[in-house]
Amino acid sequence: MRRMRAGRLGFLSLFPALPLLGLVAMCYVLPAPPKTQKLPPFPLSLFAQATPDDYVDEKSCIRCHAKSHNTFVRSPHAPFVNDTRDPIDKHGCQSCHGPGRPHIAHLKNRAELYNYVISYTRATPIQGAMACLRCHADTMTLAHWRRTGHAHADVGCNACHQIHQDLEDTDKSAQHSKASTQFPRARVFVAAAEPRKLLKADEATLCGQCHPREVNEFRQNFHHPVPEGRMVCSDCHEIHPRHETERQEAAQPRFGRSQLDRIHLRGASDMCVTCHPETAGPFVFEHDPVTGLSGDGCLECHRPHGSHNPRLLTLFSRGACNQCHTDKANNHFPGRTCWQTGCHVGVHGSNTDRFLLQR
Repeated sequence: MRRMRAGRLGFLSLFPALPLLGLVAMCYVLPAPPKTQKLPPFPLSLFAQATPDDYVDEKSCIRCHAKSHNTFVRSPHAPFVNDTRDPIDKHGCQSCHGPGRPHIAHLKNRAELYNYVISYTRATPIQGAMACLRCHADTMTLAHWRRTGHAHADVGCNACHQIHQDLEDTDKSAQHSKASTQFPRARVFVAAAEPRKLLKADEATLCGQCHPREVNEFRQNFHHPVPEGRMVCSDCHEIHPRHETERQEAAQPRFGRSQLDRIHLRGASDMCVTCHPETAGPFVFEHDPVTGLSGDGCLECHRPHGSHNPRLLTLFSRGACNQCHTDKANNHFPGRTCWQTGCHVGVHGSNTDRFLLQR
């Protein structure tokens, strides 16, 4: 009898827990609600939500864009998007401009037409960069592009690059026979190096649109040979700075971090010494600015683009030395310069004397 009562009491004690047990059972039986996948921003959303049927034959593009197609097939980009083994979203015109069927379906709706196609002349710099970096992720990532000075100044890829190049117009523009949209302005230097492929103009002209001060510095008596066509801006500046360059600069801050961050000088430890290896050392007795222990390295004494002083010095004669050695300015009178008198000949460093004297 007692056992029956105990069994009844044990069974009745389970009643408060029955709703909880039912809820646990439902969790195991009912499927979880499907997660809604968030689409990436435009224009990547065109590729993310496209189906294979949204990609049309390239002949449909040529009907309205015959000239653009003719200029593209002769461009360096063409061989990379004409391989039929590539994914459909990396093939032909639609690899850059998005799937064609939504664009064709909205041709009569001018208000929404450009919501279904990537127009690089209408896209914002960040939208153009997102589209380009789909294939050029080895150049830089989108997150890295956002941190560049060009991104902060709203300068996108198509400010310098032009995919649909009319080769005939480009040749005529290079000869200054007529103005063309391929070159946004006349060449700043007649003897400048010829434009590289996919650039709208030579580098000095392109960079000079936003950096006129540097262009004027190249017109000074002493300058790096950019106007003569023996150098281009990208010889010193990393136009597309990469993560590897950032790590090198952090490990070897030889030329001053603030200056490097501002102008994207490539390879901090290799930039100037690539052409001036005799200044690299190592020396037993080093000059502090050269090692990067003080100041801005080479830029402490030299102006990189041009100067009215010999050797691209920031100041003439003893003025460059007096910037740091102020105690020698009033009671030490060498000849023309501190190093041309035959005393301090090791300007960048010496292996024999700590005062950089001649022995």
